[in-house]
Amino acid sequence: MIRLATCAALCGFTLPIAVAVAAGQTVVIDQIDRMFDRKTVTIEKGDTLRFTNRDEFLHQIYAETDGFSFDSDEQAPGEVIDVTFPRQGNYEVRCGIHPRMSLAVSVE
Repeated sequence: MIRLATCAALCGFTLPIAVAVAAGQTVVIDQIDRMFDRKTVTIEKGDTLRFTNRDEFLHQIYAETDGFSFDSDEQAPGEVIDVTFPRQGNYEVRCGIHPRMSLAVSVE
């Protein structure tokens, strides 16, 4: 009986840990000086990019590809937007306000 209780307790504590690891990673991308803080990023399917507007003006990030697209609408200074990439592929994230802003995203 004690073994059964111990096993149940251990299973209860390890299950949430396994779920948290399987949930994907978050990678922070800063937007500063009308640019993304890098030109390329490689992530795994299910990972999230966290776009943080560190500029003093609006951004509007988007991506349009077959099978996956998003549009942030206007992103105010200091605002954070999370985008999860559910599929493998190559994506280009751009800013609708600042056309030179471009981030190549490779999802493996």
